Amino acid sequence: MDGARCGLWLGGYVPLIGESVGPTGRIAALDLAPENIARVERLVREGRCAAPVECRVGSVLDLPFAAATFDGVWCANVAQYLTEAEFTRAMGELCRVTKPGGLVAVKEFDATLLQMLPLDPAIFARLAAARRAKAAATGLLGAWCGPLLGPFFRRAGLTDLVRKGWLIERWAPPPRPTRQFVAMGLRFQAGLAAAHDVSPADRKALQAAAADPDRLLDDPDFCLREAFVVTRGRVPA
Repeated sequence: MDGARCGLWLGGYVPLIGESVGPTGRIAALDLAPENIARVERLVREGRCAAPVECRVGSVLDLPFAAATFDGVWCANVAQYLTEAEFTRAMGELCRVTKPGGLVAVKEFDATLLQMLPLDPAIFARLAAARRAKAAATGLLGAWCGPLLGPFFRRAGLTDLVRKGWLIERWAPPPRPTRQFVAMGLRFQAGLAAAHDVSPADRKALQAAAADPDRLLDDPDFCLREAFVVTRGRVPA
């Protein structure tokens, strides 16, 4: 992407995207949560973005931008919170605001591959399966939808689809930001286990890890493994 282009970027990737856009480009950052927009505004004030940034609070279901405004759109960690009908609408909005020939990219998790060693490597997969079974009643795409978004891109009329997955590993000894992230994640996962149909052994193991995350984090064989998939398509010229 050359510096003359602009983009609508959903998520916390503004500094990295600013490096690609450059000082002659423009970025529009939009998020439903005001606190996320406040974080982006803070990054901009701190000079951590190479391009000018316009920040707005808004919904991906009704983007506050004119048609064919952007050369590229990046949407991260949003689809999992939407139903199929909502994400279909969101894809229509992302395509609407992208210029002909422009790119639409969506990044999402694959929670079925989450691991926090030395916990049982399959414990989070079993929790993801329980969450998926419960989500069937609500229609939410869920945090496992990363590899499953191709059909939405094709139905939206996008071409030249490219999909790529990443496995992110953080091995012992974890730095402080990783420790904080894992402690928060364990509390979240333990709460999910309490609300879903998982075995008492799995529920107990996650509750114990959440209550004493240092025991896990200080283990010499600790490893956090996460997976996500980026799906990219092009708006027909």
